Amino acid sequence: MDNAASTRPYDEAVDAFTEVSRSYYFNTASIHSEGRKAEKLLGASRRQILDLMDLGDYECVFTSGATESNNIAIQGVLETKKQFGRTVLLSEMEHPSVINVAEKMKHKGFNVEYIKTTESGIVDLDSLKYLLGNDVIFVTVMAVNNVTGSVQPVSEIVEILKSYPKVYFHVDATQAVGKVRMDYSGVDSLSLSAHKFHGVKGAGALIVKEVKSMSPITFGGGHEFNVRSGTVNLAAIAAMAKALRMSMESLEENRLRISRYNKSIREAVSKLPSVQVQPGGVPQIINVSYIGARGEIVVNALSQREIMVSTTSACASKLSSLNETLMAMNNSPDVVKGSIRISMGHFTNDQEADKLVSALNSVYKEIGGVLK
Repeated sequence: MDNAASTRPYDEAVDAFTEVSRSYYFNTASIHSEGRKAEKLLGASRRQILDLMDLGDYECVFTSGATESNNIAIQGVLETKKQFGRTVLLSEMEHPSVINVAEKMKHKGFNVEYIKTTESGIVDLDSLKYLLGNDVIFVTVMAVNNVTGSVQPVSEIVEILKSYPKVYFHVDATQAVGKVRMDYSGVDSLSLSAHKFHGVKGAGALIVKEVKSMSPITFGGGHEFNVRSGTVNLAAIAAMAKALRMSMESLEENRLRISRYNKSIREAVSKLPSVQVQPGGVPQIINVSYIGARGEIVVNALSQREIMVSTTSACASKLSSLNETLMAMNNSPDVVKGSIRISMGHFTNDQEADKLVSALNSVYKEIGGVLK
């Protein structure tokens, strides 16, 4: 129940990784016959991912994952566009790999402003319109929030930004890809990670409308359109293409099944006093707060029952600060401190969903004395 942090890879993705590691281990940049075969497989994987994303006229830059992709998009584009302005706009709900990079860019003379959030966990479009101005050169809003699952209005933002042609729009689509169909046409770039949709770790992509808009942030042999140098991880990339195809083929079936689990979990915990369930979005993610307890206590209690959940993003779960998304949604500190994230995936089944409901009730009884 921690699939938003990482998913179990499909057997077929692991098989693809193994086969490519054995048979296509040559460097894709080598000019000999085996290198050309490897490069051909790389190109086929690139085309498949773009076609599955309905972004055939974009370029796909392979990376190690969405964190690297977000870093390249933010740092690389700002370096290119700094002559046109210095203001960056981002939602309050972004992943640390976006917020921390943007904050770091302040040291290079950039101004960072935050778009407000509605209490339902959706970026406030009126706030975005208010903040837009002549100095804004970059806007970044995630597609699906990693804490509550709320779906963000990407297409509406594309329409708003048509009146601001110098503004670059980046989307962190890490929690959306393979889980929900979204229209990304018109965004300037989007990032994804294979291990979020049952691929293997170590592969991701930055999909870019105009790759020439990117400046590299690391330097080397000029691989991947001279945007991301370094020998590509072909085995993980081929496995990523396989996993994305399988995820897209089972997307509707998974949505219907997981929606049932989502409904039963929400109904079960909503009946409990001192428990608050956040507004949702995609069925895969549910955020629940045991008010008065610490989320870590609930996580550990569930772990003892062989159920794995998290407090917030796994990338920030060891930090002491309160979660930005839940605070932006106007939750009290006690609600934020007591929150856990439940996240499901392709392999989640009826038995696991039933076990979770039973365990959530059991933990509630166990820690009930501290709840408010």
